[in-house]
Amino acid sequence: MTETAPEVRGGFPDVRPVEDAPDELGPFVAALRRLQDLTVSSKPDPALWAAATEHLENACALLDGHQVPETEAVAGRVLTLPGLAHPLMPPWLVTDSGPDGVTMAGHFTTAHIGGNRAVHGGMIPLFYDWLLGMVVSTADIRPTRTAYLHVDYRKITPIDEPLTAQGRISRVDGRKVFIDATMTSADGSLLSEANGLMVRLLPHQP
Repeated sequence: MTETAPEVRGGFPDVRPVEDAPDELGPFVAALRRLQDLTVSSKPDPALWAAATEHLENACALLDGHQVPETEAVAGRVLTLPGLAHPLMPPWLVTDSGPDGVTMAGHFTTAHIGGNRAVHGGMIPLFYDWLLGMVVSTADIRPTRTAYLHVDYRKITPIDEPLTAQGRISRVDGRKVFIDATMTSADGSLLSEANGLMVRLLPHQP
């Protein structure tokens, strides 16, 4: 048994993908993403903000009291839904995965704009951190934490256009897992590339 085997890894939760998510979750998360897009692109009458706030508070009241531990929560763990059904993640899907790495496809929306219809620079590392996590999970290297993540921006990343990203393990050195990744546009142009280090946790590490 290794020091990173599930049986001896301490209290780190074993969060696995959910395969039986309710059908109602996808439309709910899609509505939340739509709300985020509208929030940053609308200028309604002030009274409409108050009316919308009331609706949101009612929705919160419906869900409040149903919180569960992260190992039981569904949103953020559904591989078949965009962004794993996490409303803060961009709507991307894993299209291919295996020992050679992970390929994802998707797009960014209005909520991700940093200026002039380009994706905010801070959203790109968030996406890559997610991609690196998918790479090590697919390779069954877990649990890990991100030790560093370096991103090179090659071109402006557009919103509302189909994009592709790929990540693969370039080297493993003990507990260290080095990963290279790229993001490209539909015409194959390189938009950004990243390299990162994921480190397997020791049993006492949270």
